[in-house]
Amino acid sequence: MILDLLANHGSYLTLHRRLAPAFAWLTAQDWNRVADGKTLIADEDLFGIVETGTTVLAETRKFESHRRYLDIQYEISGGERMGWCPASALSAGIQGGPDIWFHPEPTLPQQVIVTPGYFAIFLPLEGHKPCCQLADAAAPFRKCVVKVAFD
Repeated sequence: MILDLLANHGSYLTLHRRLAPAFAWLTAQDWNRVADGKTLIADEDLFGIVETGTTVLAETRKFESHRRYLDIQYEISGGERMGWCPASALSAGIQGGPDIWFHPEPTLPQQVIVTPGYFAIFLPLEGHKPCCQLADAAAPFRKCVVKVAFD
C-alpha cells in the first residue's frame, strides 16, 4: 500500500509499466468536467472509474482484494477512511465478481485517511476497505479508482 499526494506521483512510475499512463491520465483531468462512470484509458488493462458517493460506517463494509488489478484510489473531494492489511492477514474470501473477493475482518487492520489530492495504491491481493466514514456522520465524497492490470 502506498499513500501520497498526486503531485508526488513521479516517484512511483517505475514500479509498473502501466503506472506512467495511469498517472498521466489522472493528472490531466479537469474533475469538474469528468462525469461519473468508467473510462478506458488504454483498454481493459487500464481504466478509470469515477464515482460520487457517501461514506458509511466501517462495520457495514467488507475487506476486498483483487487478483488481476492494482487500484489507484484518488480522492477528488470529501475524504474517506480506508482499511488496509497485507495479503497474509486475509482469510479466504468469497468471489463477488470477475476480480473482487470479499473477506472477513482481519485481525488488527490498519487505517489510512485519504483526503482530496491524495491517492492510495493497493496492490493485488492486499486487503482494503474503502468508503468508510472519517467521523461520526456520513459525508459525501468523489473519487477516481484507476484499475491497472498487474501482469
